[in-house]
Amino acid sequence: MAFSRRTGRSRFTLILLILTSITLLTLDYRDSAPVSALRDAASSVFSPVRSAGNAIGRPFANAWNGAAGHDQLKKDNARLQRRIDQLEGEKIENDVARREVASLKQQLAIKQTSDIPTVAAHIVSGPLTSFDATLEIDRGSGDGVKKGMAVGTLAGLVGRVVRVTGGRSTIALITDPSFRFGIRLAKQGDLGIATGAGDRNLLEVSDIGAGTDVTRGDAVVTSGQVDSPFPPGLPVGRVVSAGLTSDRTAKNLVVHPAADLRALTYVTVYLCDQNCA
Repeated sequence: MAFSRRTGRSRFTLILLILTSITLLTLDYRDSAPVSALRDAASSVFSPVRSAGNAIGRPFANAWNGAAGHDQLKKDNARLQRRIDQLEGEKIENDVARREVASLKQQLAIKQTSDIPTVAAHIVSGPLTSFDATLEIDRGSGDGVKKGMAVGTLAGLVGRVVRVTGGRSTIALITDPSFRFGIRLAKQGDLGIATGAGDRNLLEVSDIGAGTDVTRGDAVVTSGQVDSPFPPGLPVGRVVSAGLTSDRTAKNLVVHPAADLRALTYVTVYLCDQNCA
């Protein structure tokens, strides 16, 4: 029975405190001394309750703020990644532009080192398959280009014109198996015949004297002879290997082209189809 009376008094005390708090909130705008004193007293009584409520609610508030912050962080990261991608694309475009400008300058420089008139051309289409050794340029008969003309870069011979239209020309690369022209060993002076070795990106040279001392790295140039319709002295490539024929009467050479045939952007057409020597 005593327990019931104590419980009743506790409930009465709690209700009284709640009513007091409501009254203080209502009279809060009146900053009178009695009200201030009562408000301070109520604040002291309810302070533990308020602190406990804050402690319980804080993790939920932190979780909510964390979730909102995480979403914002994801948005910021996505925006930053888009900017990085944009900058990377611009850098690649700039690198390509610089390489193309350098390549074009090289082709224009050929005019200064040769008496043969030339025209710089842009590659508009490369080989369609690994077995295709042709490419297309944006110069044609309207630019003075004719079938049979030599095509090269500052590094060396690239090929020859095999088809011509008004504004386009098709070039057969020197590695095409049907390609055949005269060469000269730059150091030794020996003449030979070069033919394309197909998709191996190499040339094969025959008719070199068996006694000629040929070593790896020796330079090969166009001969300018009757069997070579190209201007003399154009770089062709360097010897990769040399060996005697089966009857040991001559040497066969394998030559790697001087021009990088797999990374062409601009080329030069030598506007000379006859009497180029």
